[in-house]
Amino acid sequence: MAKALGGPGDAGKTNPEELFAAGYGACFQSAMNAAAMSMKIQMPENKQDSIVETTVHLVGDMKKLDMGIRVDMKVDVKGLSKESLEKVVNKAKEVCPYSRATKGNVTTNIEVVQL
Repeated sequence: MAKALGGPGDAGKTNPEELFAAGYGACFQSAMNAAAMSMKIQMPENKQDSIVETTVHLVGDMKKLDMGIRVDMKVDVKGLSKESLEKVVNKAKEVCPYSRATKGNVTTNIEVVQL
């Protein structure tokens, strides 16, 4: 358990929030690729040119056992205009299984950036 939750905070070990972030980020990136293809927008050949940086935060009050999560994503795709990338991201929100599963339950902030 994390130190913030009263546990030992085992260094070097993965917590559930990190695993959720990895799964959501990977799923959203796949949804972006599918969305771009359906919109006839060319994504970069080099997979390293498409970045979805995802962080999951615990929110709420542990003492009251009233906890939830918030997801923050930063998305950058080299070679796409910000306008095109925003269109792809908006479509990906509609088709990503994680986005659909968490809609209305989890605050998700997705920011299109130029990293």
